[in-house]
Amino acid sequence: MAQTILEGTDMTQELRAWMCDPANLHAREAILMHRLSFDIQLAAARGGYYLNTYYDDVDHDGFDLIFDDQDTIKKTQVKTVDAQAATGQWEIHKRILRPSFEHLDKLGFESSPEGEGVEGGFLLMQFDTTAPGIGVRYFYTDLYVRLAFECDVIRRRHGASQTAVKDCLRALQRGLGHECVTVPWAMMLEAKGPDELLALSGLHGRASFWWKHHVFLIANHVRPRAHPDIPLPRPLDELKRMTADSIRDLVVDNDLIDGDP
Repeated sequence: MAQTILEGTDMTQELRAWMCDPANLHAREAILMHRLSFDIQLAAARGGYYLNTYYDDVDHDGFDLIFDDQDTIKKTQVKTVDAQAATGQWEIHKRILRPSFEHLDKLGFESSPEGEGVEGGFLLMQFDTTAPGIGVRYFYTDLYVRLAFECDVIRRRHGASQTAVKDCLRALQRGLGHECVTVPWAMMLEAKGPDELLALSGLHGRASFWWKHHVFLIANHVRPRAHPDIPLPRPLDELKRMTADSIRDLVVDNDLIDGDP
């Protein structure tokens, strides 16, 4: 038995060494992208449909993978990180976290290269070679997670984490879309699983993604230059609390708390 455990430990260490070798980076990305596609397409199948996925072979637009549930097309930038790595932030294109042209005025963004984007998503896959078959945890952020923080629907309990969020939000307000912004862990939400990842992305599945519509309404109400003809369905503080509860139902995050009413 002891020999079997030792052999398993050696194999785990060898696998981690291979996965973390810079020479194998592209191979690692390919393996984990297949894992992502399997997990999220299986989750969609549980929801009763087939999720189309398309790869962007040339990464000049800032995204790697496109999800299409027939109602929503989500351009997504994907990165991977070892669970034992000390990495705490990532560079992504600003346009990923900015609204599409059709939502600019309704969300209070200016119609310019500093306001418009692709309304995509940033997905971080944290892999763990010590788990059977390689464990994967999914962390996600996008325009609506950004707005949930910006409009004080949710916030970080830990002061340093909340400061990191605010720094990222400030950096997103200026600069061209092809420029990069540093996204910290604090701006990412860990999905409970693939079903919840679909909901965080605003894609059809078994978990509800109505929180995004509520964030849209809140942002329209509180951000500058917002559209004046979209009423709130209930008082602002109540809608914020309800939306924060909906977000927490999808994530594993003890540091995430309600924002100010």
